[in-house]
Amino acid sequence: MKNDDLGPEQAVHGSVWGRQHGGYFSDPEVARPLVAAVREIWAGARPDRIVDVGGGTGYLLAHLRAAGIGVGAVLTVLDDSPPQLAEAAKAGLVCVRGSAGAFRRTDVAPAGARTLWIMRSVLHYAGAEGLAPLLRHLRAQAAPGECWVHQTACFERAEDAAQLNALYAKMRTAKWYPTVADLQARLAAAGWAVASVRPAPTLALDSAELAARYGLDEVEMRRIATEMASEFGADEFVFRRKSGGFSADLHYRIFTCQAG
Repeated sequence: MKNDDLGPEQAVHGSVWGRQHGGYFSDPEVARPLVAAVREIWAGARPDRIVDVGGGTGYLLAHLRAAGIGVGAVLTVLDDSPPQLAEAAKAGLVCVRGSAGAFRRTDVAPAGARTLWIMRSVLHYAGAEGLAPLLRHLRAQAAPGECWVHQTACFERAEDAAQLNALYAKMRTAKWYPTVADLQARLAAAGWAVASVRPAPTLALDSAELAARYGLDEVEMRRIATEMASEFGADEFVFRRKSGGFSADLHYRIFTCQAG
């Protein structure tokens, strides 16, 4: 969650971020369901601020602005990666350096400002032990009644979550993915009322791209593929071994939540 935690991932930040994972995070069609969810809340609330927590290059906010969403509101990116914020600044967005787990409301919104919180693909950075504290922290920054629309990686089936969590552990990252039901329960426990859950496009993962992102070499990736096949056998849920490496599917859901 902090800049120091990003490690080798910083190599894919900044101007090259939009090309990662086949351009998933810079594809307007991929963003369409999340944009629709944000539009619904914005149209009813007309907030003074829209804050993208962990907003990276600002693509989502810039896309919302181009779609006519957020007119009259201050659009703010909160992120802890300088290369990402440099790209967001080029888009004319308000940029605040800080981490999702440590920022304070006053860092991104003045007292009394009605704020809509958004997020895409961030919660898994907190890890298994850090997810609940992060959800509580985010709730503490939101005023009662404010909404949070987030697209988060999670799985309907526990078997799928187990495969991806094993894979990411072998790649030496602390990232962790819950099931949809588990995440809903954790949100409720943190004081977030879940109003809706809707599907989002699946992110296709490729071993070569993951190796570059996490600073792993070809030998390590082959070892990981062998270990995954040994542990999970022929059960190809979201992980699939292939010639020269592997592929995997990262599932997402879009949650619309309200601070209780």
